Amino acid sequence: MERARATLRFSVQRYPPLFYLLVITLWCVSLDGMFGVLDGDRGLAFSPDLLHVALSIFGVGYFMRIVDELRDYEYDLVHNPNRGLAKGDVSFGDLYVALGLNAAVLLGTNLAVSWVRAAILLGIMVHALVLWALEKHWGAYQRSMFLMIGIAIQLHVGHGLYVWVAHAERTGRPLNPQGLLAILAMVFLYLHWEVMRKTAWPGTTKPGEKLYSDEVGSAASAVIAFAVMAGASGLYLWLTRSWLFLLPLGMAVINLTLFFKNRRPRGVSGKLAARSYFAFLFVMLLCSSF
Repeated sequence: MERARATLRFSVQRYPPLFYLLVITLWCVSLDGMFGVLDGDRGLAFSPDLLHVALSIFGVGYFMRIVDELRDYEYDLVHNPNRGLAKGDVSFGDLYVALGLNAAVLLGTNLAVSWVRAAILLGIMVHALVLWALEKHWGAYQRSMFLMIGIAIQLHVGHGLYVWVAHAERTGRPLNPQGLLAILAMVFLYLHWEVMRKTAWPGTTKPGEKLYSDEVGSAASAVIAFAVMAGASGLYLWLTRSWLFLLPLGMAVINLTLFFKNRRPRGVSGKLAARSYFAFLFVMLLCSSF
């Protein structure tokens, strides 16, 4: 029982449930609403099944986080020794049990609804484990942040496919091919935040930090982060004809300008990129509400 309590404490610390449940619910509801708009429906339509979708994405997100903690163990021993696994608060065995229980609940509750949804979740979990193996055994993957994200981003694609399939099953409509463009835009949106928060000017970082700007330079990395936000906004502008999607793009312009003008620590740019991310989700919510 003590091991279970230790695992629970560790899980709450590394994957705060209230925060992630709110963010993931916003993400799922916004994307599902956009799928409704693309189908020509009224957009947002809350239902118990949509809640199940959000909880499933929350659950697979927990699985991914635990795998990340296992994968980062050796790095954390040096750079983050106060984290629970590195400190010995929980063991590898404790987290293996958590992964097994989590997978069983996810697959069981989804098989009861749709084998396709269960298969997508299984694919996401297997891919997370493959990433762990790649990090341990493939030198090129260990060295390149862009190679890492190029392979790891398939997890995010899986999340989008899950919501897309669930929406089609719930509404009884065939899968709308435009939904793939909506998912691509969500991938671009995530990449904007991911790349911008790990882009910095030389001399403003801590020893041992792994950054995208280390590979291509600070200016190029920041421009890449902006370009993917432009891609996300452009795709949704084309899909919905709503000029509101220029709002998060404008926030990204300000962030890029300040990054070049002030040469601030990367934490500030990362926070502004996160605000652009959430602004984009709220615009999606607005467009699917009216």
